[in-house]
Amino acid sequence: MKVGFIGLGIMGKPMASHLIKDGFETNLLDLNLDAVNELAELGGHPCNSNKEIAEKSDVIITMLPSAKHVSRVLFDDDGIAKNGRPNTIIIDMSSVSPEDAKSFSKQLKEYEMFILDAPVSGGEPMAIEGKLSIMVGGDEKHFNHVLPLFESMGENVIHVGENGAGSTVKLANQIIVNVNIAALSEAVVLASKSGIDLNKMFDAIRGGLAGSAVMEAKMPKIISRDFEPGGRIDINFKDLNNVLSSANVVGVPLPITSQVKEIFNSEIVNDNAGKDHSYIIDYFEKLANFQTPRGGKK
Repeated sequence: MKVGFIGLGIMGKPMASHLIKDGFETNLLDLNLDAVNELAELGGHPCNSNKEIAEKSDVIITMLPSAKHVSRVLFDDDGIAKNGRPNTIIIDMSSVSPEDAKSFSKQLKEYEMFILDAPVSGGEPMAIEGKLSIMVGGDEKHFNHVLPLFESMGENVIHVGENGAGSTVKLANQIIVNVNIAALSEAVVLASKSGIDLNKMFDAIRGGLAGSAVMEAKMPKIISRDFEPGGRIDINFKDLNNVLSSANVVGVPLPITSQVKEIFNSEIVNDNAGKDHSYIIDYFEKLANFQTPRGGKK
């Protein structure tokens, strides 16, 4: 299998590195040439255009910021659809809406190409370790064909249904993750302003019912006030907009998600779009006129 990988950002670069290390011939494309060159040193093959990726690859992975970026890569004149071979399988690992995923599938069939929507969960740490959770929508025989690629990048790989199903499960995931971060932030500000050492709070509750993967990933960042992005505020805000749009399509009110989305929006308005989504604690700190101390206790 000759693999093309388009989008070597926070998540894409470590994901592509696992493919290269596991021996897959991997063609690379990104605007960030430093990322391309770093992976080239591992054995990847730099490319100069979507057209070149399309011509050299049997399977093409996209890991891009939004549906509009995916659409351009797929359908522009120099894109995959007009320059790739019939029976090419595209794996879109970006976070897009189910409606976009279904639309991409329908359009690609006109070119005798196929797509799997395969968003991921786990953030940068799990991408680096090759232990992402990957939820996949699309034809099961295409899923089985590219399963070795998924297993190179992830630890928990599940085919969840037809095109759009992977994106739907990712939206559900994003509700749980981001609402949990909001609840964690609210609880942390309450405890910290009450004089509690956040390290001891973490140790006390992490093994109980309140403990979660979200807490394990984000509590250390909050305590150390390290808000370098593993998952950016603006990207998660985009996901929450997709959640609400898709929920409207199927008629599901999401009152809690709607409020959390506005908390994210507040942080974007305050120039915090590029920070880790755990930084929404800033919203709760401003409400309480209190900042949690670096290290967890004054």
